[in-house]
Amino acid sequence: MIEATPTPELVDALHSSSRGRAALLRLAIDAHRAGGSLRVLDGTAYLARPGTVSVPAPNHPVLQRLRLLGRPEWDVLKALTVLYPLGPTAEQLLTDRLRLSASELCHVLARLSPHITRTTGTWRFRVPLVEDCLRERLGPWERQDLSRSAVIALWDGTTTCLDPAYLPDRLVDAGRLVDTGRAGLELLAAGRAAMGNDPVHAQRWLRAAARSLTDPAMRATALALHAVVCGSRHDHHLTVNSADQVLRQCAHLVSSDVLQEMQVTRLIALAAGRETAALHTVAEREWKTLPGSDGCKAVTAALALSLLGRWGQASRTLSNTRAAWSSANATTATHGELLRVETAALAGRTTALNQLVDDPALLPLFREQRHRVTLLRHLARILVGLGETARAEHLLAQHGGQSMPLSDADSALIGLRTGQWRPALREARPALADSVSVGQPIPHTALLRETAMALAAGGWLRRARAVIEQGRTSQAAVPHVLDLAEAELTLLINHRDQARRLLERGLANAAQQGLMVNTDDIWLHILLLCPDRAHTALAELKRVARQMGTGRARRNYLLGRAVVYKDRGDQAVRLAKDRDQPAEVAETLELVALYTTCGSTRLLRESYEIYGDLDALLPRARLRRIMATKSISVPGRTATVAETERLLATLVSEGLTNRELARVLCTTEKSVESRLTRLFQRAGYRSRVELVAAMMTGRYPETPQPRG
Repeated sequence: MIEATPTPELVDALHSSSRGRAALLRLAIDAHRAGGSLRVLDGTAYLARPGTVSVPAPNHPVLQRLRLLGRPEWDVLKALTVLYPLGPTAEQLLTDRLRLSASELCHVLARLSPHITRTTGTWRFRVPLVEDCLRERLGPWERQDLSRSAVIALWDGTTTCLDPAYLPDRLVDAGRLVDTGRAGLELLAAGRAAMGNDPVHAQRWLRAAARSLTDPAMRATALALHAVVCGSRHDHHLTVNSADQVLRQCAHLVSSDVLQEMQVTRLIALAAGRETAALHTVAEREWKTLPGSDGCKAVTAALALSLLGRWGQASRTLSNTRAAWSSANATTATHGELLRVETAALAGRTTALNQLVDDPALLPLFREQRHRVTLLRHLARILVGLGETARAEHLLAQHGGQSMPLSDADSALIGLRTGQWRPALREARPALADSVSVGQPIPHTALLRETAMALAAGGWLRRARAVIEQGRTSQAAVPHVLDLAEAELTLLINHRDQARRLLERGLANAAQQGLMVNTDDIWLHILLLCPDRAHTALAELKRVARQMGTGRARRNYLLGRAVVYKDRGDQAVRLAKDRDQPAEVAETLELVALYTTCGSTRLLRESYEIYGDLDALLPRARLRRIMATKSISVPGRTATVAETERLLATLVSEGLTNRELARVLCTTEKSVESRLTRLFQRAGYRSRVELVAAMMTGRYPETPQPRG
């Protein structure tokens, strides 16, 4: 039905909303499509906005059949969507509203038993999705008036409701038909309480609170909280809108901490929404006129520069104004320090980062318990972006930062580093589509690179290139690291000359911006590709390893030294295994086996197995060719044939021509034609089109049904 492979989360959502009824599954899918919450990326279907109510078009066949029940059944069903949580009081309100006697209502409810059921004195809909669809069929006045009746019954004590979300929802829908002052205060309290565990409701309630409240200070608080919760849900337009209202209309009514938070929240939303012109305006001149202290303005200007990829200027701005922002409010001082640390790390200066990792209490906001987990996650994100996954885990464990659920971007990057490629890729695609990590250049760029490399290793070359191109459209990603990612992709498909050019461009970009992060990876590739520059590259690897101090840089230096001096490479292997990042371990074992005096058979087989665990089809194919030249047997002939065919099918689905397939697989076009013929015959596909359709919908390697 979806024509894509659904994620487990989407399957669960569809099953829950349709109660597993096949007849209503189409309704559920149509509802999510109509509401824009069903997103398809690279052949995988996601639930884009979990918790958002989505309904299909009014003329949907299922709704039309319900409408044919006639009146008063249709009216009772719609009214129950609002009133049923009130228990017996709902029936009294229905009789009053629809002018039915108690016995008449009883007969109507009995006729509606296929759609509703009564448990412990309360009517409920059998299928949640039908309830949502019917509620959306209420006219504006119907919904408002029904909600008014419910609010009055709850406020005067006539009835109660155990669902804490019910009254705030009815206050939103009742609007100005109830006491807006009281409603605004209750919505503000409910929205504030729900921000942590129910951001969907919090967003709705806080927006309504801002409309209802008449006290300017309370309205400013509601707008500020609304901006924050919209930012957490990646609703960029509403984030900017609410933050703008606070900054331009209510700046004198909020604290200096809130002012800084609004400016940071607004800038990150602008960057995530690719509003580059607005960021340029802030960076060039608007920061001077924004409300707040000189320190607040300096941090805002530096963040705008960073989000535009001008990290050197951002670092200099922070350095020149450090006295102002470090002595300002706790929020300004914390954001300033975090930005200073990350821009310094980009340039290879990691001392300040190491100090914060050793003692997070150096951040002023860390003294407040409610901020600790967020700050720990921020620091851990930088560490994971630098490849220091073990240090990140230790930091979180040491300070109790593991209690907070990971965002999709964090979970994806950690999964890619630790070898959980399949679930990590599932989380990375929507995270990148929503620009979730755009506020932090090191982890944001690392996520782009690691996602592209995992996709490419699996044979998804077009998708990998699309990820890199997506990164290039965002100025928040580090250009020379994207050059590196493209070079690594190019090496996988055996374009060595093009890879060399990309690596040289990466070095030039890094030098131009004064950046060092990931240049050790570039120098290692140059050392392997250009023997005449090996000693120069090794000297650079040593310099970067000493300055960055990361395990990855140290591993690259040890590998480079083993290659240049032809030693056994034991130190590089030992360090890679200690770091326990499977892709890095497999690469280390392969390079040591190929370029040093260490015995190659055991290392190549071990590398081959690790790549197998990662489902890295292209590196596995490369190792099979290498092992064949060294007369090293490859275990599992039947599994190898199936894997080779799966790689071929993947590459075909990515749109590669026979000539391109031949280059990637290091064979001839004639051989490719023969392999494709055998693949089609064995799998039962008649053409590339059928094969691609099967790959996109997750049906490969199932054999298609024979046509009658």
